[in-house]
Amino acid sequence: MKRIAVLLLLVCLAAGSAFAGGQGESASDAGKGSEVIKMVMATSQPPEGGFMGEMPFKFKEYLKEESNGRIELTVHHSGALSSNERELLEMAQAGSVDFSMGATTYVLGWAPSFKIFDLPYLFDSVDHFDRVVFGEVGDVLEAECADDGVILLGQIIPGFRSIFTAKKEIRSYSDLEGLKIRSMESPVYIEMFKRLGMLPTPMPSSELYTALQTGVVDAGENDPASVVSWGWIDVIKYYMLDKHTLSSNVLVMNKAKFDSFDPEIQNAILKAAERAVRYQFEYIQGAWEDSMKKIRDKGITVVELNETELDKFRNSVAPIVDKYEKEIGKNLVQMVKDAR
Repeated sequence: MKRIAVLLLLVCLAAGSAFAGGQGESASDAGKGSEVIKMVMATSQPPEGGFMGEMPFKFKEYLKEESNGRIELTVHHSGALSSNERELLEMAQAGSVDFSMGATTYVLGWAPSFKIFDLPYLFDSVDHFDRVVFGEVGDVLEAECADDGVILLGQIIPGFRSIFTAKKEIRSYSDLEGLKIRSMESPVYIEMFKRLGMLPTPMPSSELYTALQTGVVDAGENDPASVVSWGWIDVIKYYMLDKHTLSSNVLVMNKAKFDSFDPEIQNAILKAAERAVRYQFEYIQGAWEDSMKKIRDKGITVVELNETELDKFRNSVAPIVDKYEKEIGKNLVQMVKDAR
């Protein structure tokens, strides 16, 4: 918490009155009249490429268009304010930045229902994900975020996550036994890897490159675009496409700041966010193919698993869904299943 407090102080000193809705403008005046509204966004992702493409800067462009030039967004990318996504999301919740993005795993403290995106083999396609986040389930998640001071503006799809290793050859389920794997700080992920016979080690994505180099962990897991953008492509040898989860990131805004604006500005923010999310959705589908080509061109062995082998993964982790259904709510899990 001390580190977060220091980060918040640095952000406030750097941005000055920008977080209050513009120079010389109080929070109660935000969004009223014709003043320029200065806002700040923080992300750990690079300015282009990866699973987001140019989404943060598209969002900046769309905010300006939808507000008729009134909203000016400053984007702090590449972990400039923090490479820890939990910290970035907490900064938006606290109001020291206006917008931030991060994996759904890091909002479970506010909204435990987001565990549906951690559950293994619950999603079977990109279209399935789309129907879920833009349907009834998405409405439930928005309400849960709002209760904790955050507006859920949209969800971003990085892609199906699969396991990779720095040295150890992996070609089947049995090859995972005893491997130390970097895990997100999610109880679901930790239990999933244990059930696969692995030794999960929670740590931020920003620490994985060095951890693979030094042997602190043997393996990691993520979507193809992230494998490329985080640079892990330079230190891994095997990428086994088990596709255990279809991950989601959230684009969030501080609720108090949003509520301080008049309906015109609120509507501009919502429209700009919708356009930015749709841009990313279209971008990522081409980025997956491009990322897989870069991975193969790097000489990494890509292992495609047949249905018989995949069933070993599915059967091993199947009890996790039943266990967390009670915590998340059986109706919500069933809603996801029904959207297939």
